[in-house]
Amino acid sequence: MKKGLKKLAVLGIVAAISIGMVGCGKKSDSTSSNETKSESMLEKVKSSGKLVIGTAPGFPPFEFMQSKDGKGEVVGADIDLAKKITDKLGVKLEIKAMDFDALLMALQAEKIDVAITGMTPTDERKKVVDFSKLYYEGTNSVIVKSDSNVKLNNEDDLKQLKVGVQKGSTQEVYALETLKIKNTKSLVSIPDLIADLKNGNIDAIVVNTTVAQINVKQYDGIKIKENLDLKSYKGGETMAIAIKKGNNKELIKIMDEVITELKNSGEYEKILKKNVDIASSNKDK
Repeated sequence: MKKGLKKLAVLGIVAAISIGMVGCGKKSDSTSSNETKSESMLEKVKSSGKLVIGTAPGFPPFEFMQSKDGKGEVVGADIDLAKKITDKLGVKLEIKAMDFDALLMALQAEKIDVAITGMTPTDERKKVVDFSKLYYEGTNSVIVKSDSNVKLNNEDDLKQLKVGVQKGSTQEVYALETLKIKNTKSLVSIPDLIADLKNGNIDAIVVNTTVAQINVKQYDGIKIKENLDLKSYKGGETMAIAIKKGNNKELIKIMDEVITELKNSGEYEKILKKNVDIASSNKDK
């Protein structure tokens, strides 16, 4: 889903952390000892009685908005995963919705405890945050208009088109840095990209395959381009939970246990299918 934060933004966070480490280099051993005894993320969550997650709605079936009793709420497979984790911890769940490319900064500023939002654990992201084990592994696809007559048989053809990607996603990195597509348009959400595609402002959208399948059911006038091999996109689309670097091993261990239980029991596939069905039923002409 989403999948890399732009490299400059990540490097900026790394630089800030590095400067902080240099400034602390001359502290006494006693200071370092006190820092290691600081409250762990698990202790913080337990003491507050809640787990605050950051997520970026607009990426069904993982996170999207749904109307309930006249009010909009964030739902999706990632939200269900978060609920399983809070059940294990015995705490409440608090959801903070924000733009995808703002999530890593929110983790650094401790505005959220974890980010559960279809995020791929890239090497660049691992420099600034830690990750749980993978809870999803998939592929990417390209969405075009149903009546599209653009030439699109391979990646070289894709390079000649105006391509839409979600801002801050690994698909954005793929388009800009791997394929070096000159006409790349980055928008905050997939629905925004689909609107641009249908209006003729872009020729194609690169997105997670599961997300693509949802959207072609949800929106008329679009389709997945078949038999298109995105061979330069290495490793497919993977997703994990992001958490601020630091004293967080205990919380990561618990999240990993929940993920393992859900995947081994087949429960995660049921969660994903349920949310695929919900998202697909939100038909938009």
